[in-house]
Amino acid sequence: MTTLHLTRAEVAGIQAGADGSVSIDLTVAGTRRLAEAGVRQAAILEQEGDRRAAWLRSLTNAELVDLARSRFGGPEPDVLAEATRRMREMADRLRPALAALRGAGVLEPESAGA
Repeated sequence: MTTLHLTRAEVAGIQAGADGSVSIDLTVAGTRRLAEAGVRQAAILEQEGDRRAAWLRSLTNAELVDLARSRFGGPEPDVLAEATRRMREMADRLRPALAALRGAGVLEPESAGA
């Protein structure tokens, strides 16, 4: 949540809607203040995104799976991206071992479609 404080000089008019909405007409100064606040907020959100990505990387696999299952409608895109990154990393680590087992005849050769 963010708060934007506007002075009287920055507001040209306010209208309340029957559904609880509010329309605020801004002066040029108010528009400028809104734009400046937007730039600052974008920088803050970018930093938060970096922190969230670092936090997601710090979770154990079990914690990441729990987080992915906890959201109705499926995992958030950044959670899904982190899970996908981990699965690719694990597959890359397993690939040499699987190749060795196939070469030794313990596993059947990988089919062309797989």
